[in-house]
Amino acid sequence: MPQARRPEPIQAIVGEDTYLAESALERVLEAAVGADRQESVRVLYGDEAKWEDVLAAARSGSLFAASRAVVVRRAELLKYASAPQDDETAADTKGKSKGRSDGDPVDAYVESPALDATLVLLAAKPDKRRRPWKGLLAKAEVHDCAPRRGRALRSHVEQELRGRGLRFTKGALDLLIEEVGQDLRRLMGEVDKLEAWADGRTDIGEDDVSSLVGRGLAQPLYLLSDAFAARDTPKTLELLGRVMGDGEAGLRVLVTLHRALRQVRSAVALREAGVPKAQIGARLLPPNMQFKVDALYDASRRWSEPDLAKAVERLTQIDREIKQGADEAVALARAVVASCGGGTATSPRRAT
Repeated sequence: MPQARRPEPIQAIVGEDTYLAESALERVLEAAVGADRQESVRVLYGDEAKWEDVLAAARSGSLFAASRAVVVRRAELLKYASAPQDDETAADTKGKSKGRSDGDPVDAYVESPALDATLVLLAAKPDKRRRPWKGLLAKAEVHDCAPRRGRALRSHVEQELRGRGLRFTKGALDLLIEEVGQDLRRLMGEVDKLEAWADGRTDIGEDDVSSLVGRGLAQPLYLLSDAFAARDTPKTLELLGRVMGDGEAGLRVLVTLHRALRQVRSAVALREAGVPKAQIGARLLPPNMQFKVDALYDASRRWSEPDLAKAVERLTQIDREIKQGADEAVALARAVVASCGGGTATSPRRAT
């Protein structure tokens, strides 16, 4: 079996997503030193070490390992033991390239790295405009570990699922992301559980996600808001029973329903004014939720302005009843049925 290509001698893992950073680190170490790391990997911390310590560790050979890795966590906090040649002087003086490497130990290492070591720098937010990071990142192999949001997050999860040989239905993946949120580490943790739950099956559906992710891990108020906006009475009542059974405050649920109506009302007004769907999404949804624009647009076609006005009036009435001591679950269920019309999700109205 051919040996994996050794990574470049300087690796920069840059970004705040710890799941992506740890995944990138594992790939680098596997390629650099393999599975046996007891004698071949040294870990330093940027708030405890200096640049000179890191470079000395990288240059120090080992009698016990032919290939080594020096891993520096929190590398953005590294400082010099002694100040190198001034940045501006070094950058602006002609014919000083050799002097720059002599003056800055990091520059010198970048020009002539250790042949048997891989230097791995994990940095959440390095200052890319200044030395040594500006020159270092230009020469290093850089792994982008910025947090993924919206479509980028979904695409990353889909890529990981393909790598595992798993097939999530669109509805299952939608539900998982809505239940768990935009935290990639939590999402992949739930994928791990679903993979174990499937016990050899490669196809994962909405029922699997609903059964396993379950109560308490999710953000069911978001799902309740979406179902209410879509005028899906059975789904809204199901989710209402779930959140109330989990102890959610009735007034908080009421606020969620009000917010859904306000968003739909804005979408109705924009659509009727001829604003394109993409622009409606840009105006009403945060960047990480742009994938919901189709659902919002469809919801805007399920309501008329009189429908929305009556629903708001009904929710206002329920607010008074709850504050006067009415049973929250019963009152909210009545409001849902009265607002949504008592049936399943209605077909979208013809676009105007």
